[in-house]
This record gives sequence, structure tokens and C-alpha cells, in this order.
Amino acid sequence: MNVLFHVATGLGTVILLTDTHTIKSNAPLKSILPIAALALCIGVIAHGALDYIPHCYPVNTKIDMSLGLLLILGLLALSKSKYKWIMLGGLTGCVLPDIIDLLPTMLNKNLGLNLPIIDKVFPWHWKQYSGSIYSGNCGVSAINHCLVVITVGLFLWFRKRDVKNILGSL
Repeated sequence: MNVLFHVATGLGTVILLTDTHTIKSNAPLKSILPIAALALCIGVIAHGALDYIPHCYPVNTKIDMSLGLLLILGLLALSKSKYKWIMLGGLTGCVLPDIIDLLPTMLNKNLGLNLPIIDKVFPWHWKQYSGSIYSGNCGVSAINHCLVVITVGLFLWFRKRDVKNILGSL
């Protein structure tokens, strides 16, 4: 899936894992880091699930990577300080597999670099386990993309108090 969908899923993961009423305003970092680590792990698993389901790529790669990076930086900038590590964990987990497996190839192709390419580490990037559709028949992909957006939207709606506490008033 495109980076934008992974980042949206990362945000949904952070919102689901962060109960802002149980984290005290002066919470020590040692009480925040386990939640951040869990967000990172769940983010990687969510990435795998998204890449395994059938999908096309509705957003141009350069636009997707640029907007995805801006969205990550914006969410981190908007996050209140005590939640920044959790946000960083969730967002990192959701894009880390692509950074490890795909970023060197993308940078080589788009910037004319000659970075070394390693074998893909994550199984959902292997041809036999990837849900990538290259035939142009993207009907099921559109449904899957809509389901991702709707699901994350519902998470944000039902946890809007936590969204406001984490990101402040947007």
C-alpha cells in the first residue's frame, strides 16, 4: 500500500493504544516507552497486514513519499510532548518495513543514486506473499483502501477525546 495509508494506520494505532486519562501529565519517560515500543511492534504487524491484502497504488510514488513524510513530520510536531515517543513509535513501525526493504531502490530510481540493495527482509514484500496488484484490475484494492480509511476514521471518531489530548486542538 502507499505510504499515506501506512501512516494513517500508524495514527490509528497510536490513538488505540494511548489512553490519555491514564497517562499523568508528569509521567516519566520509563512509563511512556513501553507504549511506544508496543506501538512500533503493532505498526510493523499492521504494515504486513496492509501489504498482504490485495492492493494497487492509487497515489504516485513521489507524491506519496513526499506527502507521507510531511504527514509524519506534521503529526510529530502537533503531538504534545508527553505523547511524542508514542507517536514516533507508531508511525515508525508503520513505515519501517518500507524504509528497510524499498527505500534504497526508490532512491536509486528517483534520484539516480547507487545505494546497495539487499534482499527484502519482510515476507510481505516477497513476491509470493505480497498483495500488490499489477494487472490493472484494482476494484478490490479500492474497497480495501476505503476500508482502511473508514476504520482509521472510526478509531479517531470514537477516541476523539484522546485525539484532542494527543494532538491538541487542530
